[in-house]
Amino acid sequence: MLSLSAELGEEECRELSSYARERNIEIIYEIHKDFFDPAFREVFDRALRNTAILGEPLILRSILSWSEFAGDPEKTGWTREELEYMAALADSCASAAKGQGIQFIVENIIEPWFGRGDDMGLDNFFSSTSLIGLQLDTANPFLPACRRVADPEEVAEHLRSLKGRWFTTHLKSGAEDTFQPVLMDNPLPYETVFSLMAENDVPYAALELLAVDSKEECFENHRKSVAYLSKLGIVDLN
Repeated sequence: MLSLSAELGEEECRELSSYARERNIEIIYEIHKDFFDPAFREVFDRALRNTAILGEPLILRSILSWSEFAGDPEKTGWTREELEYMAALADSCASAAKGQGIQFIVENIIEPWFGRGDDMGLDNFFSSTSLIGLQLDTANPFLPACRRVADPEEVAEHLRSLKGRWFTTHLKSGAEDTFQPVLMDNPLPYETVFSLMAENDVPYAALELLAVDSKEECFENHRKSVAYLSKLGIVDLN
């Protein structure tokens, strides 16, 4: 579930929680604010309240990067000062969440996966924090929008080191250097992703498909994507 600014009220969350429990659905609450957005902490606090109301699995996600890169197309990583700010804020928020039994996680967006020289990357962020978790986007590290495209094998190796901190996965295809409307070949193969998820005890994965114009096309793309995972032997349709 995505709520850009955690604008849902408490009563709305209670109604949604009741609806979900009746259908055996678990809701991961998501906000679309990065750490440098001036409204981040205000939105985070509302989202924390809403996540607690929604109940299990008690996971709250935000994006990690965006606004700090938006004004500088030449920026290829975080400065050390930016990294220190983000690490302190991340663990502070994760600690506040943990106090309510909630796991706070972030999703990789356009930041480089690996730092280089004075340009810090996602690997530096996780080595500088201890409480924050990861929601993996399977395509973003390899798309041209990423400020330094990563090597899939190196990303896979780094994911192996995040045991206990990787919680959810967005299955998204970056074939042909662009976000696809259906799942298809990805620079980091889904067979590798699911093998790593099994190694790291990652319980949740969701399809992330490019938006289309009609409900019917959306359903068809979902069907094709599940069929693709079945063809790879990842899901069983029987």
